[in-house]
Amino acid sequence: MDSDQFQKLRNKIQSTYGEEILFSKDCIPLSEDLFSRIKSKISPQTLRRLFGFIKDEIKISNTSLQLLSNYCGYENYNDLINDNTIGKAVSDSDVKYIKLFFSITTSNLGFDENYHNASKNISKLLFSNSNLLNKTSTFLSKNPAAQVYFFERFPYLDGICSGYEIHLKKYLFEKRNQEAQLFGNCLLYLSYALSNNSKRKSQIKLINSLPIKDKIHPFPFARMFASNIMENYLNKNVEELEYWISYCLKEANKPDKSKKEYINFPYFQFIIADVFNLIQRPHEAEEILRIGELDYKRIPDTTLDEGYIEALDLIKAINLFQLGKISECKRMFKRINSKDIIFVMHDYFLIQRLIVELSLIKSKTSAKYLAINNQLLNLIEKTNFTFFLDKINKSN
Repeated sequence: MDSDQFQKLRNKIQSTYGEEILFSKDCIPLSEDLFSRIKSKISPQTLRRLFGFIKDEIKISNTSLQLLSNYCGYENYNDLINDNTIGKAVSDSDVKYIKLFFSITTSNLGFDENYHNASKNISKLLFSNSNLLNKTSTFLSKNPAAQVYFFERFPYLDGICSGYEIHLKKYLFEKRNQEAQLFGNCLLYLSYALSNNSKRKSQIKLINSLPIKDKIHPFPFARMFASNIMENYLNKNVEELEYWISYCLKEANKPDKSKKEYINFPYFQFIIADVFNLIQRPHEAEEILRIGELDYKRIPDTTLDEGYIEALDLIKAINLFQLGKISECKRMFKRINSKDIIFVMHDYFLIQRLIVELSLIKSKTSAKYLAINNQLLNLIEKTNFTFFLDKINKSN
């Protein structure tokens, strides 16, 4: 391992740990943190060699390099070394500002509108600067306010196959309640499904082993159904697929009115209609959207984040296309500005829209077709949502 690789590994470890390793004694708590996270022991002495406090001829073993890479969220050492993601420069003041903000005690971890809106702006900053997120995510994963107002309020769907999953795993390690575990593990499943990663098979087993409470937010509850629907679709298990589709349609007809926020937006139906679009079950998507329309208010009692209504409208437009209602789909497309879709899943929905637009172009050699096709391929490369490549091929 050359000096540049050593330095890259050191940087990744410090970003995961959340503190700089400045002194030999710092390797003791780092060793303890490693063990708490990956349940494997790497001695302080090994870490001292890595950080240059001990200079001898003893080399760090491949096993230690593998474990250190796992600690940093990578499958293996090669993945860590070959990760050439470059973020913007990070200042100590930016890191300090973020830590200070989430150290403020909000009056209500359930919902504080002002705190929520400020957190949204911080989330946009973090998602635009991978280095800043790397330097703060260990703190964020441990901080109760950030667990709610960063990880849960703004799950970064666009990044779940391209680096964000590392931070999501930190959150899952720190927040152990049933709802958090269902929420985070379902997002990890979606990451594996969208990137055609075989780890989805073990992930769905983990999801289905989690106990489900009677009262749970519709978003993670819907993600559990969506994960099982997607898994059985990918496995071509028709019997199980039909079971989960029937099961979730029944659940959709039992709205939970115990929390007022649930009737301000059809959270459950939003997720389920989207997965029905992904697996091209338009009649079921139409039914779930109809159910959603019955329950939620068009003028909510609370502030709804900008972009969710636009994303829901896009789901409806894609459903119209799959139902063969082309003119109605086109009319909806004209009034949906893709820029207005919620920022945490903008690229995810834009890819789906562009696939439909590609299908609507008759000439496969036209400049418009080629431009949209190139835009799609660039978005898939950026997000690593390789699941959609098959959809593009079918539209050609």
